[in-house]
Amino acid sequence: MDKSIIGFIVFIATYIVGRIISERALNILSENERGKLLQGFSKYRIFSLVGVIVLVVVHYALQSSMPNSYFASMPVFIGALVLYLLINTVYAYKKLRNLEMPDRYINQFLFSTLIQYIGIFFFFGFLLNRPQ
Repeated sequence: MDKSIIGFIVFIATYIVGRIISERALNILSENERGKLLQGFSKYRIFSLVGVIVLVVVHYALQSSMPNSYFASMPVFIGALVLYLLINTVYAYKKLRNLEMPDRYINQFLFSTLIQYIGIFFFFGFLLNRPQ
């Protein structure tokens, strides 16, 4: 089996586990806190998605224009993705603090995020480890 398939399977599994943890964490919140959370992150979700789309489009545009540079451009793409994810996580953490969400919820959010990021790194690690 191709290593990138294994990385993709790990990514999907960790994403699902992370989402389950996130959904269960919502049960920690009161109805009022859930409403505040939804309202506080309404614009964030749109900007977060746009950032990922921009990263992926730029990566594929570079791959199309320079098809022989896959192994040179992939670390740059992964570095940009890591930076983007860190910025997003710090922003979300600060936003959760400003919304005065319970520490227990914030800890579950961070744990869920960590699990999902581990899956992303496994996926890209296996992609970079494949033969040229």
